[in-house]
Amino acid sequence: MPPALRIADVINTAAAAKEILLERARYFHRPPAIENWIVCGPGEHVDLLRSCGLPVAVVDTPRGIEPGALARAAWRLGRVFRNLEPALVHTHSSIPGAVGRVAARAAGVPIVVHTVHGFHFHKASRLPSKVWSYATERALAALSDMLLTQNREDLQVVRRWRGVRARWIGNGIDVRRFARLARAHSGPGRVVACVARFEPVKNHHDLLRVFARVHAACPQARLRLIGDGPLRPSCEREAAALGIAAATEFVDYREDVDALLADVDVAVLLSWKEGIPRGLLEPMAAHIPVVAWRVKGNREVVRNGESGLLAPSGELDETAAHIVRLLEDPTLRTRLGAAAAARARKHFDEAVVTARLAEVYASLLSEAGYTLPIRLETHEQRTVLSA
Repeated sequence: MPPALRIADVINTAAAAKEILLERARYFHRPPAIENWIVCGPGEHVDLLRSCGLPVAVVDTPRGIEPGALARAAWRLGRVFRNLEPALVHTHSSIPGAVGRVAARAAGVPIVVHTVHGFHFHKASRLPSKVWSYATERALAALSDMLLTQNREDLQVVRRWRGVRARWIGNGIDVRRFARLARAHSGPGRVVACVARFEPVKNHHDLLRVFARVHAACPQARLRLIGDGPLRPSCEREAAALGIAAATEFVDYREDVDALLADVDVAVLLSWKEGIPRGLLEPMAAHIPVVAWRVKGNREVVRNGESGLLAPSGELDETAAHIVRLLEDPTLRTRLGAAAAARARKHFDEAVVTARLAEVYASLLSEAGYTLPIRLETHEQRTVLSA
């Protein structure tokens, strides 16, 4: 028998689906009452998602703006939606959010939700790109029954858009997974880590320049870069040009990020913009102090001087000084790391985000006339949500 209703999450890669959607989708996937499909690009994680009991449809969406590829992705997504007939489509990130919302509306999907993982118009954007991105996001908002934002600053932007419904949803991680390997700090620090995909917005270019300054002051320091992406080869060349290749470890995409953080003394993220960055939340949960630029998303996660240290974007010397200070002061690392872990546990646990999302889904489905076959939120989650 067909399910009472289907939900379809649309995201770019299977790896991103595994990192961001797996636990949430497993919560909502309750056959035969509810099916939660994941629609994502190909990759080794498709089999992992299916082995967890989740239905997966594979549709490759481009990461860049190429009209032909975008049109093909929209057509393929539309065909998936017409076959599945979901009651609700939930898109994630910019490109899947664009083609997914267009395809969902064209296919007659009753409810379309989009999560903003950080708008692309930000301080470092060039004016033409900023204007184009803003206009595109504003137009696409009209195709959405609800926009969900990870940070409150993006919510303030959306609230200026007349006729658009929006809600802050936040972002979370499995805090307990990283807290199990809580870092005990003693003596001079050595390992600096960054968990981020090698793409322009994550700004590894400036991170390498910062680390060259750190290494000059602390010759024992080592940089561990966890992630993959198209800019990795150029970053490897830049590390060599800066004379820090021997002190820089490129470890590619890894499933065991928690284990890779076990000996890390300081985590760094110099993105130009973020939604709510998992690259800060994961080390914070492991009692590792973080250094980041004071940009949207980062400044909602980190309380400067309390749970980490923030520097103005572009200030390489100040950023390097923050890292050196932490490497040289285990007492400060311990204090900031403990506060970071407490903040991650209180504000950024995945269970809390899932509870908020359950409330949004239940409200939208009820408004659309659906009789929910089961309750979408448990007593435990309602308690967490109201706390």
